Formats: sequence, C-alpha cells, structure tokens
Amino acid sequence: MKPRILIVDDDENHRIGMMTLLEEEGFDVAGAGNGREGIELLEKGAFDLVVTDYRMNEMDGMKFLKHLNANFPAVKVIMVTGFGSIKHAVEAMQQGAINYITKPVKPQKLIEAIKTVFEEEAPPDTAELDERLSKFYHFHKLVGRSKPMQRVYTKILEVAEADIPVMILGESGTGKELVARAIHDLSSRKDGPFVAVNTGAIPGELIASELFGHLKGAFTGAIADKKGKFEEAHRGTLFLDEIGTMSLPVQISLLRVLETQVIERVGSNRPIQVDVRIITATNDNLETLIQKGKFREDLYYRLNVFVIELPPLRDRRADIPYLAHYYREMFNIQLKRKVQDFDPAVLRALENYAWPGNIREFRNVILRSMLAAQKSPVIKLRHLPEEIRKPSLGKGAIVIQPGTSLADVEKKMIIETLKAVGGNKLQAANVLGISRRSLYNKLEEYGIDADSL
Repeated sequence: MKPRILIVDDDENHRIGMMTLLEEEGFDVAGAGNGREGIELLEKGAFDLVVTDYRMNEMDGMKFLKHLNANFPAVKVIMVTGFGSIKHAVEAMQQGAINYITKPVKPQKLIEAIKTVFEEEAPPDTAELDERLSKFYHFHKLVGRSKPMQRVYTKILEVAEADIPVMILGESGTGKELVARAIHDLSSRKDGPFVAVNTGAIPGELIASELFGHLKGAFTGAIADKKGKFEEAHRGTLFLDEIGTMSLPVQISLLRVLETQVIERVGSNRPIQVDVRIITATNDNLETLIQKGKFREDLYYRLNVFVIELPPLRDRRADIPYLAHYYREMFNIQLKRKVQDFDPAVLRALENYAWPGNIREFRNVILRSMLAAQKSPVIKLRHLPEEIRKPSLGKGAIVIQPGTSLADVEKKMIIETLKAVGGNKLQAANVLGISRRSLYNKLEEYGIDADSL
C-alpha cells in the first residue's frame, strides 16, 4: 500500500507543486490549505506523514503540530520553515517533528527527507503482517462476526462477481474502503489494480485532474503529464469515497465516463478508453442532495445499482472484543510492543462507549492506550482516554409522567443530556448513543435551540 502523505500549506502554488512532485514519486497525497483543514482530513482518514508549513494564516504550524501530538500520536511530521528561522525548526523538533526543511523547498531535498522517513520506519513485510493478523479475520480481511456484519458479508458475496456499480453507505469511519477491497478481491478483476480515491480530501479544483489526469501546463502546478485514477484503475476497480462532495461539473464528467468508458485528460481532447468497475461510498444522504440541486439524479441512478449499508460500531458491539485484540496485535507489530491482553474493565468501557467516530476512532483509541501503557503487558482502565473511562453523567434523575408520548420523552432526554454536558453536542451524542448528525436532525425536528439551554 502506498504511504499516505498530507501537505498542509496556505500557499496554493507551493501546496499543489509539492503534491504533484510526491504523486510522481508514487506517494498517495492529499492537501489542506491550513491547519484546521488538515485536522478535518486527519479525522476522515489515516495518514502516515504530514508535511506542514510553519507560517499559516489560520492555525499556524506549531499549533497544528501540538494538536497532532495530542490526537494523532502515530503520525510523523516534517515542518517547513522560512530560511534562517532555525529557532522555529528547533522548536518544532522539540514538539515532536522528526525533521524540518527550509524554504525555498528544493524538490530533491523534500523527496530525500520523505523517503528517509519510510526507510527508517522499516515496516513489517505486508505478507508477514497479514499472516499474523489473519487469525482475527472473520470474512476476507474484515473483523466481526455479529449479525449486522454477517448481513454485510452476504451482500459482498452476492455482488462480487456481478461486475456492476456498487454503492456503500455508512457513517464516517465504518470501514467502507475495506468492504470495497473485499468486493474487488473476490471478483474477476482481482488481478487488476484497486485504486481508492477520497474525493472529499482533494481540493475541488483538482478533482478532475486526479480522476482523469492532465497534460503539462494545463493549469498552475501541472509541471508534467499525469495519468488520472481512471487510467491507473484500468481493468481493475476504482473506489470513489465521499462522492457527495463532488462538484456538479465533475459529476457530469463522471456520468459521461460511466456511459462511454472513455476519458479525456484535463487540457486534452484525445479520448482514452478505460475498463473500470466503479464502487462508490458516502455518508451523505444523496437523495437530500438531489432535492437541493447539489447531486445529479441521473448520476445517482447510475451509481445506485447495488447498495451495501454498513452498520455503525454502536450497532455491532459484540464485535468490539475481536476488534480490540486485532488492533492490539497490529500495534504490537508496528510499535514493537508486547501487550498481551486487556483488563476486563477496559473491554466493558469500550463496549459501553457510543463510538461516534466508529472503527477509525476505535483504532486511534487502542493506539493511544498502548502508547500510554508503555511497557505494561496489560491495558488498564487508566490507559483509556477520559471520555471513555467516565462516560456517565452522574446520578441525576429525569422524571417522566405516565402518558407522555415517546416523542416528548425523546425531546426531554435530549434537552436534559445537553444541559448535563454543558451544551457539548458531540458529548451529548456520545451519551445518547447516536451520531452527531442524528443529534442535529433531532434538534431541528424538535425545534431545540441547544445554545440557549
């Protein structure tokens, strides 16, 4: 699997230039215009390395680095500083950056610094890693034997050989890419490439270039001809995640490709024939987007041929012990640790938590807990983040009179929960066992002004 790199720089030309350079070196690259955008992308998907500028208008590089250390401790960081600002570089190294590069960034120096990161990391051989983790797999490379997951496995088997478009629905972090890979690996295209694209992580002006490729000089930063993801996926599978974020012009181009199996690179009018199976995924309600004029109905029906819905982790709590041991073994290998087990209280706490971030959040919690445990062979309750150790709100009682409608009960529970957590919507959603989006929908449905409580 290609290393994933996130470039964070508020200078668009610098950002695009670095992204293009690293893509040509074979890395999987995404870009963000400032630290806050970078955090959003890190919350949506895992990255192996972040290259961030020091000086940025919204959340500078040092604040961004401190946030990474606190919330994404496994992500390595290279800081880019202005020439002569060595004190900034030293400060960045003290805060956890593994290297720094001075501006103007020389392409060869950037490439060497990044390659050094991954050479020093020396990850376990992929085949060896798969072999050691295979004892945890319940279906292909998916972990979980709960009834909701059994239904997902059945759906995968039904559609794998059909060679038709598949749409995977589910909340963020539920493992949609793993399901797409399973479909590919069980299909007649298994010997072809599997190419995954998170369209939500690509700046809008670059999506067409990423999908269809471009010619040198087609736009600022296009320093060489480049193949798009459709060409890379020829005779294989192209997985497009977060398709609800696509602009309407790109949707039109995608519809045309689905109808003709022909693409044109940006800046060219030469048709290129492609043979690609499309699997898409979204956590948006596309029918709502259609009503708002933000998603084309004809494209929706082209993509919505066969649907697989992934359950959130809170609806498959029986799988949590399996997932915990799976990630324990994975991080034992990657971090060279020897954690043997979890205290029973830890597993109970994991099973009782609402997991708004689903598997992605679960993975990060296990990683942080293993780092906190240091040399302990057993993960204890104290090693878990506080919000998982202490999810309860106290002993306050809510009185419900007989004859109260279920809608009024639900409304009262939401109001009292919001009051108890000081109006923190994310914490309230966690306590109520629903997603943040579901909470927002209910606030609107019941006319609750959370900020005035």
